[in-house]
Parts: sequence; structure tokens; C-alpha cells
Amino acid sequence: MSKLSGLRTRLRRAFQRGAMDQQMLDEMKHHLDEETARRIAVGEDPATARRRAAADFGSVDARTEEVRDARFGAWAEHFWQDLRFAARNLRKSPGFTAVAVLTLAIGIGANTAIFSVVSGLLLNPLPYADSDRIMVIDEAPVPGGTGGSCGGTFLEWQENQIHFESMAAIHTMTHTMTGRGDPQMVNGWEVTPQYLSLFGLRTALGRDFRPEDDVAGANEHIVILSHRFWQETFNGDPGVVGDFVNFGGEGYQIIGVLDPDALLDPDVQFLSPTGILNDEQKQTRNYHYVTTTFAKLAPGATPAAAAAQLTTVKQGFNHLYPDRKKDWTVTVTSMQESMFGGARQPLNLLLWSVGVVLLIACANVANLLLAKTSARSGELALRLALGATKGRIIRQMLTESLLLAVLGGAAGIAVAAATINPLVVFAGVNDLQRIEIGLDGGVLAFALGASLLTGFVFGLLPALRAAGPNVGDAIKDGGRSGSAGRRRHLQSILIIAETALTVVLLVVAGLLMRSFLNAANQNLGFETDGALTFRLNQNGDTAQTVEKRLQFADQILAELRTIPGVESAAFISNMPMNGNRFYGDSIQRADRIEPDNNIIAGFDAVSPGYFQTMRTPLLRGRDLTAADNRIDAPKVLIVNQSVIDRFFDADENPLGYHIQFKGEPHEIVGVVADARRFAVDGQPFRQVYLPLAQFPWSTHYVLRTQLQPASLAAAVRQAVQRVNPNQPIHQLRTLEDMADETLNFRTMMLTLLSLFAGAALLLACVGIYGVMAYSVNQRTREMGIRLALGAAARDVIALILRDGLKVIAIGLAIGAIGAGFASHLLESQLYNVDPLDPATFVMVSLILVAVGATACFLPAVRASKTDPMQSLRAE
Repeated sequence: MSKLSGLRTRLRRAFQRGAMDQQMLDEMKHHLDEETARRIAVGEDPATARRRAAADFGSVDARTEEVRDARFGAWAEHFWQDLRFAARNLRKSPGFTAVAVLTLAIGIGANTAIFSVVSGLLLNPLPYADSDRIMVIDEAPVPGGTGGSCGGTFLEWQENQIHFESMAAIHTMTHTMTGRGDPQMVNGWEVTPQYLSLFGLRTALGRDFRPEDDVAGANEHIVILSHRFWQETFNGDPGVVGDFVNFGGEGYQIIGVLDPDALLDPDVQFLSPTGILNDEQKQTRNYHYVTTTFAKLAPGATPAAAAAQLTTVKQGFNHLYPDRKKDWTVTVTSMQESMFGGARQPLNLLLWSVGVVLLIACANVANLLLAKTSARSGELALRLALGATKGRIIRQMLTESLLLAVLGGAAGIAVAAATINPLVVFAGVNDLQRIEIGLDGGVLAFALGASLLTGFVFGLLPALRAAGPNVGDAIKDGGRSGSAGRRRHLQSILIIAETALTVVLLVVAGLLMRSFLNAANQNLGFETDGALTFRLNQNGDTAQTVEKRLQFADQILAELRTIPGVESAAFISNMPMNGNRFYGDSIQRADRIEPDNNIIAGFDAVSPGYFQTMRTPLLRGRDLTAADNRIDAPKVLIVNQSVIDRFFDADENPLGYHIQFKGEPHEIVGVVADARRFAVDGQPFRQVYLPLAQFPWSTHYVLRTQLQPASLAAAVRQAVQRVNPNQPIHQLRTLEDMADETLNFRTMMLTLLSLFAGAALLLACVGIYGVMAYSVNQRTREMGIRLALGAAARDVIALILRDGLKVIAIGLAIGAIGAGFASHLLESQLYNVDPLDPATFVMVSLILVAVGATACFLPAVRASKTDPMQSLRAE
């Protein structure tokens, strides 16, 4: 009992002075168990023994709670004390605080803005119920690839799948709408009846499509309007349901209006049935009717299992596929990955880049804190000498760093709020309906986490240095002895890190600059200057037959050629640089009908004079003529050089040979140079060109002029209306603008990375200057002695420059190694540029040496003007 009484006395005194700890509580619990066991041994029942022991000894739970309350109260008191002290210190140094907060705001704000885009596109779920289960299904030549799907393939999947709850397909469609003001071209989707229900979408007015709308013989001429189109064109009239609208000269009954912003694509103005079962051509598997297939996975099903099962299904229908697709497989990808997966690598690159800027900002602020800590070394040494623990000093310094980081984070959120919308517009994702990109909870949590982590990163090293000065030296001379030398060493290490990170970012930006210039100066195979293009979607009432289509196209060309200033005019079924619209099919050399000679080529119908108008060189043979553009004319075509390189030896003359295309032989009458179809930075594609009579379905017109092309827009509209007053014009624009748009992605990446690289270079310059200025200030005595002993001013300048450039050179070497690794990861984003391009590395090195030398030179000049007598007298 004496042991127990002694413990109770110790506990009571410990609690009174707030010194009770976990070890004492554990000891208390141990003796409580001993006391309980003793009472049981003398005959008490266990429950009574436990209760009496606890009453005699005191409630362990109550004591534990008291200890916790006491600890929390002490912690809270210390925390607020540290926070108030940190705030006072920051207020005492407004210049330091402003520079540090601004530096952090740039880094944290840029990271938050980029992360908001990453979060909106890749991390947040799509705005549909169970969006994680919505998949896109593709036919693909290789596992994991993409290739869209066909009407017949969709029916095959729909009838034989076992892993999906529902499946739907869409086909893009364009109609000319008349009867409601000026004729206009409207864009929409032909969809299967399951489309709206699969995405959980509803109609605000009217009804959805029904299964009976998609059976053989069903009425295809029904339409659901988008909410925006309904408001803009029909003035939001609820009575339109049941009315008819004229699409392509045919009446379509309006059966419904979608909810606002139901679709992701704002350009979709209507939905109508696919009518696959009404048209045998739509049921083929040779891309006569191209579809995109969506499906919702059943609970427990996986994309891999669904893809494997559909691939097995395909093998049972292989006899219905063209030879080139018999070995194709099926891929199943999440809708989010299908839509935005291509942006993952560029966004990650941007995120890493702004992360580098933030690290450079951290190094700068850490250097500022080291300098500030040096000025406080006497104060900190006295605190240590008077009994403060190192942990107490570290905690106080980290509190100041974290407060600084939180202030920088708040300013960074303001920077992000101001830059997110311009960034979204610049990136071209502002027109996605229902995709929210902004400062949501996840983005704000990221900003807070980045701020706290940043505060810890840049504050830890100065805090550790602050807790370990030589007390005697610090009290005697404010730390200008050994500890100051060690601090300068740490600052040099930080400058090396800043320089290395800046090198990496500048090299990446430089490589993208070289890549952009290479792409912009690429030979396209045609000239974009002085060319105006537009697209016509021919009405059913003006182009019901092939003969009428040919006549219509000839009339349009004749009118265009009468416009003053027009040198020539022509048409093609799909204008290059048109946003990836593409017609392709298999071709073979007719005298070598073998599977390995079956290749995919693009095909377009062109008018006589098209290549002259586009200024695409005719390498061999002749152009197409009016005689070729008759329905009963012999089938001829022109091929580009890539087709010749694939099918013919260098010494063979291809003229007169035949190419097997769509099951028929076509004579080669000409060879033209390769032209880039999809993008300025794309590779040439194998292409064949036919008379319009062989493919009379789509027409893009181009005219060549010495005038400003855009100045002819009104005259072009008038020329078209003279042929048909109800014919709208679509995509009237210069060919130069179309080509430039294909470089938008490179322009965006280059601009953003250049901004980040510029910010990194500026921060590095400021950091180098600050460290050198601080170093010179610490070495005033040394410089005074050197000058007093006869050193010339140029010798002092050379000494400072040598010390600074040595640090920069080390950073350059480390940065070059890091840039080498980074550039290889960037290789897929480069165009005709070696990832280790020596010109880029040399240029970046020269820029950093010049910037670093300038940053070192100014403090060096100031050091060379030191008055020896004043510096020595001050000592």
C-alpha cells in the first residue's frame, strides 16, 4: 500500500503542475491491475474488486482525459503564442514579407491554376450518373488502339454483348435548314434510341426516342432539338413540339427539346434516329456509316473482360469484314479517358513545369530566410543560452515559415482565380458544357496542401540552421564567423538547385520553341497565302442525283471565277486542315492483288484545276479534265508520291497502271506531291484523288486571289446565292487560318512553358543577386582589408564574379544532366528536333551565364567601392 500511496502522491503533484505524461499513466494502470488482483486474491468478486480499487486509486479514464485536456490546452497556448510572435516578426520586415509572399504567390498560383484544369478534365468524374462505368468501344488495328466503329459493327456488338447494361451509337450529321429565316447549316447527331437513357439525360419538352423508332421501316424523320438551338432559333416556343422543320429539303417532325446543357458538345443542335436497320449501306463494316459507340458497364464487369468478349464475337463475324479488318481487335476505354486522355501528358508536363517554378520560389524564400536568420542570430543564440530548447526554436521558425506560406497561398489563390478563365479559354476547353473548371473544393484543398508543404520545404533548412549556431560566436559578433560561412555554403547549394531547375525548364521551353518553328516552316505541299475556303452542304432539292450535284458544283465554280480579284477556283471533297474530317479506304495495285499489298489511303474528289489553285506540284502525268468528270467516263485517279513509293520501284513509271479502289480498277493518270492533310505538324498520308462524278457527296471550295482573302467573303456569299438563294455557306475562312489552328496546341504549350521558364529565370536572377549581395555584405571586412592591402577594384570584382559563376557553373552542369532526362520524356511532343539538340543546350547555358554574371556584377561593383577605413573602423 505504501507503493500505491506514493504513486498517488506523485500523480497528484504532477497533475497540479501539468507534468503528467503517458509513462506515468501507464504506471498508474499497472498498479491498478495489481491492486485489483490483490483484492480478488483475498476473496472479493472481480467486479467489486475492480470498482473498489478504482475508487481507492482514482479513475484512470478521468485522469487520462484530464491529461489530454491539459496537453491540448498547453499546445493551443504555445501555438497561439508562436503564431502571434511570427506575425509580429513579419510585420517588422514588410519588405521581406512582401517579396516572399509575392514569390510564393507566383508559384502557388500557377500550380493551382494548372491543377484546376487537370482536376476538371482528368480527376473529377464526368457530369453523368455512374460516369465511371460509361465506356467508348472502338474497332482497332492493334490492342489498345482506336478506330471508331461502323453501323454493322454496332449491331453485332449490341446483339451479342454480355458485359454492358446498355449500348448506344452516334453518327455526326449536317443538314441545311430552311424555312426559318436565312438558310443555315445545322450540326447534329444521329443516335440510337438508348442514347439519352444511357447518359441519364431527359427532354425538357416532348419525348425521348423509343425502340420502335429504330426498327426496319420506322420513321427516321423525327428530331429532338438542343435547348440552346430551341431558344435561339425557335425563341423558346413550347409549341414547337409536333411542328415540322425543313432539313435538306425534307420535313422532320420535332418530338422534343433537351434539358439545358444536356450534351457536352455545344455545337450539337439536334438529335435524330440513325435508321441503321433501314439502310443496308449503314449495316456494312467498311466505314460506310461511321459511328461512335458508347456503353455502360454492368456492375462487376471490367473493360478488359468486355473487350475480350467482343473480340471473340468479332471473330465469328469475320467473313463480313473487309480483308484489312479481319485481324482487328476491340478496345473498351472509359469515356473520360477517350475524351481527355490525349491531354494527360501535356497537362502533366505543365504541372511538372509549374512545380519546378514553385521549387525555385521555395529556394528563393529559403535564401531570404537564411539571410533573415543571420540577422537574428544574436537573438536566437541568447534564447538558446538562456535555456530554450532547439525544438522550441525550430517550432518557432517553422511557424513563421508556415504563416508566410499561408499568406503566399492566399495570394496564390487570388492569382489562380484571375488566371483560370483566361487559361481555360486559351487551352480551348471553355466550350465544353457541364465540365466545371475552377476553384472547387478539391482545387482549394490542393492550394492549401501546396502552401503548407511549401512552407515546410523552404522553412525547414533555415529552422535547423537557426537552432544550431555557435552561441559564443553569435553573441560576440552576430554570427560573422564560422556559422556565417556555413550559412553562405547552404545558400550556394540553394542557388545551385535553382540554377539546375531553371536549366531544365529553359531547355524544355527551348526544345518546344525549335519544334514550333520547324512545324510552322514545314512544306505543306500547298500554299496557304491568298486562299479562301468554304464548305457547302448541298440541299436535297438541288442535288437529288449525281448529275445535279455535278451541275451544281460547276455552276458554283463558274460564279466564283467571275468575282473580281479571283485568279482561280476549285473544289475538293475535304479541304486539308479542316479539323480531321477524313475519308479513307483500302487500295491495291491492280496487278498485285495480294493481302500485303492492301493499304489504307485517303481519297478525295477534286475538280480540274484543284492542284493549280492549291499550288500543289504535279510531278508526273496530267491533271483531271472535264471529260473525266462524267458518270460514264473511264475510271481514273491521281495519286500522291507516298502511294508511288509504296507500290512502285524507283525506276518504274506508274502512269497507265491501275489501282484497285472500292472493288474497281482505276487508271493512274497523274502523280502529285504529298500534302499534309490534318495538321501542319502531321506527316504526309497516302492519298488518291478522283473526279467528283465518282464521289459526289461533299464539297469544299477554294479560291486563289492576290487580294486579302477575307475581303472577298461578301462576294462569295453573293455568288453562291446567285446559284441557289437557299444555299448557306459554312466555314468560310482563309486557308492560312485553318493551318494556323492546327498549331494551337503547340502555341498553347509553348506560350505557357515560356511564361513558366521566364518566371523561373527571373526568380533565379533575383535569387543569385540576393545571395551575392548578402555575401558581399557579410564580407565587407574582408574586402576592406583586401583593398587596404593594395588590391585593385577589378580584382575585387573578379573575385566576386568568380565565386558567383562557379556556383552557376555547377548548377548548369547538374541542370544539363536533368534536362537530358526531361527532354527524352518530352520526345513525343517534339517535331523534327533532337531531344539532346546541342543548339538549345548551348543557348540556354549562354543565357544563364549572362543572367548570372549580371546578377553577380552589381554586388561586385558595390564591393569594389568599399571604403577600407570605414569598414575597418566599424569593426
